[in-house]
Amino acid sequence: MTRTRPTLLTRGLKTAALAGTLFLWGSARAAEYHFVVNDVGEKRAVWVPQEVVIHCSTDMQDGLVFVLENPTDRTHAFAAYGFFEEVMVAHGDIVAKPLRVNVTPENTVRVQISTVQFATLGRMVDGMKGEEQFPYFCPLHKGDAHLGGMIHVLP
Repeated sequence: MTRTRPTLLTRGLKTAALAGTLFLWGSARAAEYHFVVNDVGEKRAVWVPQEVVIHCSTDMQDGLVFVLENPTDRTHAFAAYGFFEEVMVAHGDIVAKPLRVNVTPENTVRVQISTVQFATLGRMVDGMKGEEQFPYFCPLHKGDAHLGGMIHVLP
């Protein structure tokens, strides 16, 4: 079997595409939180990390993205009640819908999270700044022993 070597032009185009992609990702500056689902025995799974702390004052300034990775051999979902996904609909409008995303086996999904609902979190409540907590889990396997986690959102 004969193997051909990539031409200099092909390598140059690939390098330019990679550099452009990295530049565009770097300029977005959205805070990213990575979650990975792991099967931990028969009919048991867990999204890790199990606890996440998000600071409104710093992490939500330029947007918020959840990166959901599923290296397992079955489909899982990620749901976090109180969080909303920003989705583009007809005519380029963006709407927020409750966060529940299916992640197929050996796939990674990037989800743009709405931060509008956290704009008032920094207000004083009874002389103290508030904290909100949001559970997350796999709604597809909640009948199984799917261990959930908690997102803590601080001012």
